[in-house]
Amino acid sequence: MRLVVVCVALVISLPGLIGAQEPVDTMDGQSPARFYVAGGLEFARFTRYPASYAQRYGLGAGLSLQAGYTRQFKRLGVRLGLAYFERERAYGPSVYSSPENQFVTSARTVAVNLDLTYDLTRSRIRPYLIGGLAPYWVAASDRYDRGTFRYHQFAIALSPGVGVRVPLRGVEVFVELRRYYASGYSHVFSPLTLGVRF
Repeated sequence: MRLVVVCVALVISLPGLIGAQEPVDTMDGQSPARFYVAGGLEFARFTRYPASYAQRYGLGAGLSLQAGYTRQFKRLGVRLGLAYFERERAYGPSVYSSPENQFVTSARTVAVNLDLTYDLTRSRIRPYLIGGLAPYWVAASDRYDRGTFRYHQFAIALSPGVGVRVPLRGVEVFVELRRYYASGYSHVFSPLTLGVRF
């Protein structure tokens, strides 16, 4: 019940908060440097098989934490950050009919994100495009009844996405949906992220 009350209060107050803000950057030059922190949900396809075979495995789920530095130059933005992803997925009877071959995959990923953003509008509520490179390191394990198989990988991912940011009392709240296309194994994941720039 308390959560419902908080959500309703946020919805009621949001229009007034947005209306009281000025744009955080100007048409005449660059905005001050800002830092950001973010977290969110991750829906993952994490396999060691070709993409056509991997479609039979469905999606996994996990969480992400991110932080970094961003700077805006009119509509163009530059972002440098670190990200941590953790996810887990069970491979059940739909994949392997034999019970001894069923397993659970866990993966922990650390990535460096170097991104460019482009604002689609100059309004206070700003949708934008984002994309860049993300070198990453994965530590993963497959847990079977008979034991655990561990492995690691370093690769570089392309990470296009879309987002929207909104000014709220001196900070900016943003929501993003990203997809990571990796070299190496089929490490593909689509995190939905909620963050704050300050």
